[in-house]
Amino acid sequence: MDFPAQMIPSGLAWPANILFALVLLSALRRASLMRLLDNHFSHLFFATCVGLLLLWNTRAGVLPALNFHLLGVTVATLMFGWRMALLAVGIATAGSVLYQGESWSVLGLNALVTGGLPVLVTGLLLSFAQRRLPHHFFVYIYVNSFLAAALSMLATGVAGAGLMLAVDTASAEWLAYQYYPYFPLVAFAEAIVSGMLMTAMVAVRPGWVCSFDDERYLHGK
Repeated sequence: MDFPAQMIPSGLAWPANILFALVLLSALRRASLMRLLDNHFSHLFFATCVGLLLLWNTRAGVLPALNFHLLGVTVATLMFGWRMALLAVGIATAGSVLYQGESWSVLGLNALVTGGLPVLVTGLLLSFAQRRLPHHFFVYIYVNSFLAAALSMLATGVAGAGLMLAVDTASAEWLAYQYYPYFPLVAFAEAIVSGMLMTAMVAVRPGWVCSFDDERYLHGK
């Protein structure tokens, strides 16, 4: 999602900025920010931020605000935890504003829809799987990576379309024929890419993934 400032009334944009600022500050209070002093971690974290920025700006769109692009936020959440993932979302969104020359007034709204929702969906599904599902490698990949990524993309698409309806930028009929039919395909692509990346990382670089634990998912299985 990429909501231009001219489409979003200030009565919606600024409350979204305040909400995102409050959520981000609350998350950072308990985030492991000191880890950014470690060169290895900081290189990995900021490389991920750049990856998100590139993904979000490699896109196709049917309206200025309704773009199809991969999110990558599920991967970031599983790698760093939801608190640091929100920081990565904020950095990537700020980078997109600078790159596109967009107004800062819509930063919060774009961050919440494009990044905040996927972080929330991924975090909730991860918590559910850890408490209710078997601790198995394939559960981690197919539920926490594949399914979480698909649901995150669908949640972002529904939220974006809902906002376009709310501000009267697109009609329900137009969305039904020109937007909704394509979103399951994008969600499937998001799931495939996220699942492949997480499989590769837990196999080759498990230390990069804070949500994966060998003792929980592999030993004794």
